[in-house]
Amino acid sequence: MGSPPPNLALKSAIGFTGSICGGLHYLPCGKFVVFPLGSVAVLKSLSTKKQYFLDAGVDKNVSCVAISGDGRYLACGHETTASFKAEVLVWDLNRVLRAYAKNEELSKDCVLHTLFQHYKRVESVDFSCDGRHLATLGGLDDNDLVVWDCETGVAVCGSPAATDASHCVKWLHDRNDRFVTCGQLHVRVWQVCVKTPRLHPINVSLGTLRRDLTCLAISTDDAFAFAGNSTGEVVKIDIRRDEIKPFDEPEVFHPRIIGYNTDRFGQGVKSVACVVNPNTGNTNVIAGAGDGTVNILNPQLKRIPSHTCKLQGAVTSISLHPDGRTFLAGTESSQRYSVDISTFTPELRETAHFGGIHDVCFPRASSEIFVTASEQDIRVWSAKKKQELLRIDVPNVTCYAIDVTDSGQSIVSGWSDGRIRSFYPQSGRLQFMIPDAHAEAVRSLAIVKGGECHREDKPWQIMSGGGDGRVRVWRIYEKHQVMLHSMKEHRGSVNSIVCNSDGSQAVSASADGSCIVWNIERGVRITALYDKTVFRSVLYHPDESQYLTASSANRIGYFCAFAGEPVRFINGGGDVSQDVTSLAIFGDGQYYLSGSADKVLRLWHYDDGRQVASAKGHSGTISKVKLSPDEKTVVSVGMEGGIFLWGLDNMRQPT
Repeated sequence: MGSPPPNLALKSAIGFTGSICGGLHYLPCGKFVVFPLGSVAVLKSLSTKKQYFLDAGVDKNVSCVAISGDGRYLACGHETTASFKAEVLVWDLNRVLRAYAKNEELSKDCVLHTLFQHYKRVESVDFSCDGRHLATLGGLDDNDLVVWDCETGVAVCGSPAATDASHCVKWLHDRNDRFVTCGQLHVRVWQVCVKTPRLHPINVSLGTLRRDLTCLAISTDDAFAFAGNSTGEVVKIDIRRDEIKPFDEPEVFHPRIIGYNTDRFGQGVKSVACVVNPNTGNTNVIAGAGDGTVNILNPQLKRIPSHTCKLQGAVTSISLHPDGRTFLAGTESSQRYSVDISTFTPELRETAHFGGIHDVCFPRASSEIFVTASEQDIRVWSAKKKQELLRIDVPNVTCYAIDVTDSGQSIVSGWSDGRIRSFYPQSGRLQFMIPDAHAEAVRSLAIVKGGECHREDKPWQIMSGGGDGRVRVWRIYEKHQVMLHSMKEHRGSVNSIVCNSDGSQAVSASADGSCIVWNIERGVRITALYDKTVFRSVLYHPDESQYLTASSANRIGYFCAFAGEPVRFINGGGDVSQDVTSLAIFGDGQYYLSGSADKVLRLWHYDDGRQVASAKGHSGTISKVKLSPDEKTVVSVGMEGGIFLWGLDNMRQPT
């Protein structure tokens, strides 16, 4: 047997799972940030922008992240489905940073422990002040609290977190035996007895306050906790309590509520952090709200009007820089901001899609930029700088398909509301819209090539495929659009359409197990390809002698373009239960790329049908793969919202 295909080095990735509360963190050194992206955690240098992907092969999404105070450990909780146990991975950050400095791949010993205790979801994790213990909190279906020894990975003790759902756990700064949890209608102060071993909780007296408390921050002197709730209040709590004592001894200190702000935040408080005023020494609170507001509250929980700003999306993460001058804010819209505390001026640092990405394309004459289609927007990106250049927002609908005209003057897109929209790429303004292009979602489209279709001052044509199974041909004039043909031969959603080089024919791939070749001018079927499968993608071989198809059951098919008969089928390289979702072929026809539901990008030799390389990085289904016009870069996009850019220097070398 030959050696296995190599894993391919990743040039860069664009993405951030902003929906995870408390997911964005500075390392204690202040030189790196850590954030979740699907099922992996990403370590990024603030100076070089280099990224390192902490991937231990777990295919479940990250649900929470924590870093120890000394920077030795990183903990990532995950979520799973049904009644399976979810993992908590404990990483040795010292080993990770050494590998980073030497530009080496991560070794297996970078993962110190894989902890299994909680069912379905790990809701929150946090390290003790000295890094000796890790507290993990299970989600709604589990709701257990477990304390672990970080050196051995053995559970020290555990307990049900509360009778109601718990959301967050935070250790005190100067005590390694005490932490606080909060959740629905409760806050509890815990003390750990390692000798017994047991957990001793005391419920905070909340009085008449009945709230769902979602996030926590502990003051630097460990005297108070600040909890944000779903109704927009920040609650100040005195968390002093007695040591563990016999049940018959009277209490001296009992945790109690001090107060809460009366000027509520919109859509709840999603994140809180404590910051010390260097002039007065008072502990202030930074609160991030669901409406995007970030505001500082003084010790009396009064909002300071001069220290407020508005970000895009619910503010789910606030991470203070170790120097105390700035903080990072992450939002549910997957934006990352840096905010100067003195001026409270936000600076947008990174952007990403907050939902699954359904399509990607390059302009035919440029490898410098590419366009992506996702939930509620289209975005134009710089392939070199990995930065967003333009965003086109269309609220409450999803873009499933995009293409760019040869001249680069129009971005044509298909949407979930059955409309085709075209935009100017310089400004993002709407160029034209076909309101009733399909009765259901527009699932695929292609700009017809050849002839005067390359010039937008002349009439040009679009082919579109809908969820209703119809394929339609549209002629685009300067002032209006006309439907030339409507073909209803597919009985399932049309997932892919591609035109040949001269624009005389096109082939459409459908979920009904057929690919139909069309005469574009006449709007009639030429031939059809059939298989007992769901076709996901189709393309022409560059010499147009064969069609290449991607389908369910992990199959890649070769079909003769003249007879319409299958030539051969090959296994897509993964499990038979996974779909091959997308294909891209090189101009010489010697190699092609495939993306799959198993999250792996693969390179194939066309004639041999042999896999010669593979690449892992996505944590969700790869929805689309595109090759840049200069054939030096591959862009793959996934349903986790990640955009991955791969180099091709090594990919085209057979193993």
